[in-house]
Amino acid sequence: MKFPQKAIDRFNAKINKTSNCHEWNASKQKQGYGMFSYDGKSKPAHRFAYLLYKGDIAENMVVHQTCENNGCVNPEHLELQTKSQNKKNYNSTHVSKEMVEKNSVKFLYRLRNVRPELEKEIDALLMLLVSEKTKDEDDFGFEKIKKESYI
Repeated sequence: MKFPQKAIDRFNAKINKTSNCHEWNASKQKQGYGMFSYDGKSKPAHRFAYLLYKGDIAENMVVHQTCENNGCVNPEHLELQTKSQNKKNYNSTHVSKEMVEKNSVKFLYRLRNVRPELEKEIDALLMLLVSEKTKDEDDFGFEKIKKESYI
């Protein structure tokens, strides 16, 4: 795809190139993805970078950042993937213990509403999730603090 030099210069002015990633320094979504406006439309900066430096993007493909840095627009870190490949990569690198715990709590609350006869068992599971949480502070980097009650 061909872009006017003015758009290319404007795009490049918003990038801080390091030895590894090319960090987007302008508008970002809350997830950290850069946003770039071109031709009256706002699009993810990494998609624009792919179009600019590598070529077209097929309709069923997404641009994946192999460095796992949502603010990176380095063309060497960009590759095309199907949506299912991208979701698999995302889940393998972005699922934390905290996310699993939070989603488990949400699921248990929904299940308790649907299956009231399991309330005692569900409450017992929720109590297991409530136990303890760690916080960076002591000599080894952790200090135990109590969690907020989910119930």
